Amino acid sequence: MKLFDIIPDRLFTLLVGSNKQIYAEALLLLYEQAQTERFGIRFNVMRDLLQEMLDTRRELGEDIAVLDTEDEESERSDDLRQINMEDLTRAQANTMLRRLEERKWIDVETRAQFERFIVLPHYASRLIGVLKELCDARTVEYQRFAFLVYQSLTGEGARLQPCSAVMSAAEVSGQFRQELVALYNNMKHLMEQVVQKTSIQDVLDHHFDHYKTQIIDKSYHRLKTSDHVARYRMQILNTVQQWLLDRQQLEEAALDGVKSGLYTSVDEAGQAVKQALFFIDETFNGLDELFYQIDVRHNQYLRSSYDRARYLSQQNEGIDQQLARLIERLSKDLSMDGTESLFVLRQTRALSEQSLLPPRRKRAPHQPDVHVAVEMPDHLLEELRNKNLERMRKAITRKKVDDYITNRLGERAEMEMAELAPENAEQFIMLGYIYLYGSDGGSNFLIQRSDGRNILTIGGYRFDNHTIVKKKGGSKR
Repeated sequence: MKLFDIIPDRLFTLLVGSNKQIYAEALLLLYEQAQTERFGIRFNVMRDLLQEMLDTRRELGEDIAVLDTEDEESERSDDLRQINMEDLTRAQANTMLRRLEERKWIDVETRAQFERFIVLPHYASRLIGVLKELCDARTVEYQRFAFLVYQSLTGEGARLQPCSAVMSAAEVSGQFRQELVALYNNMKHLMEQVVQKTSIQDVLDHHFDHYKTQIIDKSYHRLKTSDHVARYRMQILNTVQQWLLDRQQLEEAALDGVKSGLYTSVDEAGQAVKQALFFIDETFNGLDELFYQIDVRHNQYLRSSYDRARYLSQQNEGIDQQLARLIERLSKDLSMDGTESLFVLRQTRALSEQSLLPPRRKRAPHQPDVHVAVEMPDHLLEELRNKNLERMRKAITRKKVDDYITNRLGERAEMEMAELAPENAEQFIMLGYIYLYGSDGGSNFLIQRSDGRNILTIGGYRFDNHTIVKKKGGSKR
């Protein structure tokens, strides 16, 4: 089917004349009303809205001529000139609706009680919807595309209707790639705009009011941070590979495509499913290149904006310097005549590369000092060895504690802690290890705590008089 078998020939003529801005605004107003009044807009209501729009534009000082002088219906223009100013905008609103109907942007239906309704044809509704998206600087949720693809390939729909699920995932993947390409192209378009600015203020306004608001805040920053698609990307690629390697799943998808009426044969459906899976795989495998090109375009815009602002500042600086020299010369001439100087000039330096903060320098890699091995004399090594052996002999280990308690118990099954009353600090420290090892269950004995609080004071040392009980078997766990 060809394009102009669907779209009327003269559809876009209203958007190329001198009043294209008015008709574009009227189409967007029609679209908004159509979203509210889904079964038709009352003709009188739409005419009143257009009249209000025209009155507002006239109050802002715009000269409105709904019919161009070169229009084929210029005789109607003569009729409009004979109307009083009070009814002029109403007649112009009627003329706008008549021309929209003639160009097939709208259809007018007469229903019950001879009331007329405006209906948007399907092609007009879609075209105006696209125009509205172009006008609105909407925020694109990139992660949503990746989530929808992953959900389509792994959700319940993939099991019940595999062919439809794969086709839906491929369609969303195409929309995702189109949005990324659109972001790339918008960056290029805005970069071309900023290099055409003629003042520093225009460059700054373009950077902060257009690029930062429309690109960075609503797209680029979200794509690089919270809205990044890395969360679902590898899962999507793994799922696509599983589909391609599972012959039975591909056959089920092909049969579903024929059963649902999407394709006429199993071979055609199977080929379409494979192509869709390959397209999804290509899209998400190629994201690195797309992200890289978007980063390159972003850096190009920043560099172009900076270079343009610096160039304009240098040009303005030259004019300022000329004025300053002229004022300085006038001041000197007046001083030579004996009159007091009229101007006090102070020398300032313009912005330059030297006045900017120098870039950070990469820290040099750490170079450790050269390790020099010094040979130790044999007598020092022997001395250190003896010290270590002595320290090990004095160390209190579990085996030493077990042997100490075993020797004190002898053949008895238990004894009280009072029998181990310490006479010096070393024995008191040994008593602490007895409490410790007797409580963890890893020694040959156990500490059976007394019911009451029985604290003994012997030789200046205070300790609890618990009972030491030998374990059955006399071996460690």
